[in-house]
Amino acid sequence: MFVGLFFTSCDIINPKEDVPSYIQIDTQKVVINDPVKEGNNNHGISDAWVYIDDKYQGCYEPPVKFPVLTSGNHKITLIAGIKTNGISSTREEYPFYHEYIIDTVLSEGKVLNIQPEYTYIDNMHFWIEDFQDSDIKISPQPGMNSDTVIVREVNPDIPGDYMGAIYVNSTNPIFNAATSAETDPIYYFQANRRMFLEMQYKNNQQFWVGLYAGNIPYSIELINPSNTWKTIYIDLTPTVKSHPAEIYMLFFNTEWDGNNQGEIFLDNIKIVNYE
Repeated sequence: MFVGLFFTSCDIINPKEDVPSYIQIDTQKVVINDPVKEGNNNHGISDAWVYIDDKYQGCYEPPVKFPVLTSGNHKITLIAGIKTNGISSTREEYPFYHEYIIDTVLSEGKVLNIQPEYTYIDNMHFWIEDFQDSDIKISPQPGMNSDTVIVREVNPDIPGDYMGAIYVNSTNPIFNAATSAETDPIYYFQANRRMFLEMQYKNNQQFWVGLYAGNIPYSIELINPSNTWKTIYIDLTPTVKSHPAEIYMLFFNTEWDGNNQGEIFLDNIKIVNYE
């Protein structure tokens, strides 16, 4: 009797601790099913939003290993996360990638390594300028004041790749260019649905990105300098919803800041929305 009470008391004072399982995510990637329609697999996914049996577990920035207080058979769902407009405080699940779902076993004290691969969802429309073709879709349009143009160059950082290059200086200080409403129109197909611009950039001075709604320009995002290639997801939805138009034109502009020659490099520009 005494011995039994002794061990029961110890269990109350020092209750058994749950042993967590662990999930590790090192990398995330995008898989392209139709390169002609979807472009390449470049991405700027920053986070993994994790759900276990459809219950929110957390938002994590890989590489990461985190504990979960559960074991056994479970459905694990990962959703690609982005920093909308490049801002850390506006993280969200990217709406245009499929969820990555696995049914698996979590074991106490063991690490489950997941390397998710995301694909674009069905019924998406893509407008793409990747500079692989010599016919550049972005140029000064009639009425625009621009001292220079965007040129196609070999990307020195990625063998075999091309990029769009913009140079501004004391001789050519202003760059203004846009897509053509006649030859490369941009449409907002489904009202009240999301619309994003995906874009790679590397630059030593600021530049603006925006949309023309009809003939009226609306600046959307000021891109700060970056000495490495970055991918940004710019939410175009507020602009197209607030300024409805039959056709939109994507534009870029900058003015030399007076320092060294301004250099802006662009690549893999995609506008993605629902068909």
